[in-house]
Amino acid sequence: MLLPALRRKTRSWVEYRPMSDRALADIRVVDISRGAAGAWCARMFAAFGAEVTTLTGADGHSLRTTGALHAQTSALADYVLDGRAAMIAVSDLRDELARIRAADVVISDYRPSELRELGLDFQAVVNPHLVMIHVTPFGMTGELAEVAGNDLTVGAMSGWASINGKADREPLKPSGWQASYCAGVAAYAAGIAALRERRLSGLGQEVDAAMLDVMVAAFAPALLRAGYVGEPIGRSKSTDITTGPVPVADGHFALTISRAHFWRDAMNLLDLPDLAEDPRWETSHYRQAHKNEY
Repeated sequence: MLLPALRRKTRSWVEYRPMSDRALADIRVVDISRGAAGAWCARMFAAFGAEVTTLTGADGHSLRTTGALHAQTSALADYVLDGRAAMIAVSDLRDELARIRAADVVISDYRPSELRELGLDFQAVVNPHLVMIHVTPFGMTGELAEVAGNDLTVGAMSGWASINGKADREPLKPSGWQASYCAGVAAYAAGIAALRERRLSGLGQEVDAAMLDVMVAAFAPALLRAGYVGEPIGRSKSTDITTGPVPVADGHFALTISRAHFWRDAMNLLDLPDLAEDPRWETSHYRQAHKNEY
């Protein structure tokens, strides 16, 4: 486990807290983010045992009014804000500087100028052991650092939307909050790497996870293919059962069969054992060449 060694090496600056059976039980996280990406990153820390405190605006977290509403909140908020040790409404984050300085990890989705105005940029916090995670649409450096964005703009700018949907229809954004979730996972993983480094050096650092970078990585197979063939990869002109959904007698159906065992499992589930055991269908090339026979 990461944390026993972390505590031994840095006992002078980390208050002793008893370990539990969860990996991050010794870690205090302060989440000041307002969007789904930062919230999901914090939720992952909480799931692995960290003590997560979320600081919200005076009217509560902004996600409470986002998405499908029920009982004066939203399903999205209930999901991504789960696991917090505390949710604290504050009128001015500058009043929480002491709490932020005492944290092991701070999660933020504020733009650089916003953090400087609040006096909460990494240098101003003055905690050399702090891991500060930024999860923003376009990162904390470069010409887009101060530009607002969301799942829709990131899905479009990354190229992801250009290959999703049908050729005779509009491009499709990532489903639901996919860009936010993917960025939150990347930010969490990078934060864990920073904590690992802190165990070795005793020093914290900043983590910069841009949603755009994450979605470009998700788009990468099409990007690499375009580089090989010399032209962009567009949206499909037609849909078959392997990309689906396609109309069937009782609705619509799609079948993911990129691997031989996927094919066998699907055929057995559909009570078609002869197809499941037919060796011809074990190869991807054969399945693609005969997909219209499904």
